[in-house]
Amino acid sequence: MAGADPFAEPLPRRPDRKTLQLCRQVERALTLALAESASDLVLDAQLESVEPAPNAGHLLVTVASRHEDTLAVLQALQSDVGRLRTAVAHAITRRRAPELSFRVLRASD
Repeated sequence: MAGADPFAEPLPRRPDRKTLQLCRQVERALTLALAESASDLVLDAQLESVEPAPNAGHLLVTVASRHEDTLAVLQALQSDVGRLRTAVAHAITRRRAPELSFRVLRASD
């Protein structure tokens, strides 16, 4: 490609069909797992999306919460990550469960 900027940022790739399927499976598993949490902060969290970050080995889980302190919600999710990954591992058919990162948004009332 003549004239293309060699230093330009590459365009983000759209996740493939299998990665999107994995995200949907993880979303279903996490919806159930969040509802079984012992933490009121996690129970209040509403799952918004699961997306590859940057690939299927690491997923970004976005939740919305009505709680004022979104940092406290994030910390509650991170302390519960082992149980959540176990729930994901039981729901999917992969050799290793993906790593999970969380983003907490303030839910609009």
